[in-house]
Amino acid sequence: MQAKNFGNGYLLYELKNKNDMILKLTDIGASIVGVFFKDKNGNEVQVSFGSDDYSFYLKPHDYIGASVGRVANRTINAEFTLDGITYKLAKNDNNKHHLHGGTEGISFKKFDSKVLGNNSVSFTYFSQNGEEGYPANVNIEIIYTLTDDNEILINYLASADAPTPLNLTNHAYWNLNGEGAIYEHDLFIDSLFYLPVTEECVSSGEILKTENTPFDFSKTKKIGADIEEANGYDNCFIFNEKNILSYTNDSNNFNKLRASCYSEKTGICLELYTTKPAMHFYSGNMLDNREVRNTVLNKHNAFCFETEFLPAAVNFPHFPSIIFDSNKNYNHKTMYKLLLK
Repeated sequence: MQAKNFGNGYLLYELKNKNDMILKLTDIGASIVGVFFKDKNGNEVQVSFGSDDYSFYLKPHDYIGASVGRVANRTINAEFTLDGITYKLAKNDNNKHHLHGGTEGISFKKFDSKVLGNNSVSFTYFSQNGEEGYPANVNIEIIYTLTDDNEILINYLASADAPTPLNLTNHAYWNLNGEGAIYEHDLFIDSLFYLPVTEECVSSGEILKTENTPFDFSKTKKIGADIEEANGYDNCFIFNEKNILSYTNDSNNFNKLRASCYSEKTGICLELYTTKPAMHFYSGNMLDNREVRNTVLNKHNAFCFETEFLPAAVNFPHFPSIIFDSNKNYNHKTMYKLLLK
């Protein structure tokens, strides 16, 4: 596998396994440019979206396929206090809050990249002290691997020279039919607790039970079953553990199914595994005439499984800390697995 010219000096990688599953990547934001998988009838379906135009990834694009950080999700009022110092972050959400790393977060940066094997690519980026308002110099590495078991494995590695918050994720948009509404997709989430949000889509600081609410996916149901009552989904779901606020980086939990989504139409199922303690499920509420490869995405035409720590953790002392430093390196894995049922 060799890098291809994506345009203007940017690179494009195409990984393909023995089952003809294809994963396309670019060094802009260490982004997923597309995922292609054959359905039950042998037809290729674009199950995760992107663009063949490099410039798509250099401007606001709903973070389609992008790696996100330094801190995913929203930081309230674009500020936090660490060791007695208040840090002001870029206000790129309603000119008030900080979203997904800021105006020029890692989603839009050119990463250094290299091929590690036939189906593995490493992307690295050095985030300087003060970037988007964050303290510390941070080295970030994101490694993608496509296996012959139809698994997309993402390794997130980072180190910092001083304490700083870190919460890296991927913002791929999925639709197991390749187009149209996602209402008939069957969804399971291994969670009994979720985080409600305010009208401004920021965490309220509450942790609520999903039981008897539209947010209960502990038993598989259609995404569209309660989506109107929920006013669309844009919420963090905490995975089930004895202590729901425990952040033990337990690699054994990586083998536990955390979420799955299935389309009867194509027979394609997406499974999620991760070392992260939570996942943000987003039902594409704000998609609006977003042109991507071979289709246009509108409201509820795609969904995201964003593995993460709790949103706005820097704003709520009762949320487990996301502060990392040179003595506590960042090391997490997320895996998306495709299969036919």
